Amino acid sequence: MPYAGALLVPAAAGTLLWAWAGWSLRSPHGLPTALGVAGGVALTAAALLAHNALFREGGSIAAAVLILAGLTAVWVEARDDAVRGAVTDCVVVGKVRVTHHPTFGEGAPSAKTLYHHTLDCAGGYPTDFSAEERIGSSGTAVRIAYDPAHRMDPVLERRNKAHGSPVVPAVLLALSAALSAVAIAKEGREEG
Repeated sequence: MPYAGALLVPAAAGTLLWAWAGWSLRSPHGLPTALGVAGGVALTAAALLAHNALFREGGSIAAAVLILAGLTAVWVEARDDAVRGAVTDCVVVGKVRVTHHPTFGEGAPSAKTLYHHTLDCAGGYPTDFSAEERIGSSGTAVRIAYDPAHRMDPVLERRNKAHGSPVVPAVLLALSAALSAVAIAKEGREEG
């Protein structure tokens, strides 16, 4: 039975969190972001408590950390799998403001330049748009995809594609299950 639990907790938690994140980001009722995140945190806490309950002494700490990392990755990938549900026609107005964001240290990501555009959109939203590319100068027409409930940042219509993948979360959760099974086997040998 403990082996089944070690395998089921990460799998069930990952599946439920993917479904919750997907639903909360696409809900036609405009579920507030805070409520969506709170639900995700509650599911994650329940998974960690269930994992801990499988073991008399907390089991493998590494497995618990991998569950946490895996469920965080589930949320990020489910968010990236969401497509904004509305598109609007906009015009860039005023001067495009540019900011530079340097990074420091060996192995740090490369510096980032952001272009901040003020927009005049049909319907009044969005009013501003930041991107790592200049989308146009004053007077340029652009199409922006956005979430009517404002739970996700707007994107250019051409970039409004699902690109989330369950591969990384699945690998992390599978490693967690494997470490849990090893901890259970080790505990059984120590008792025997």
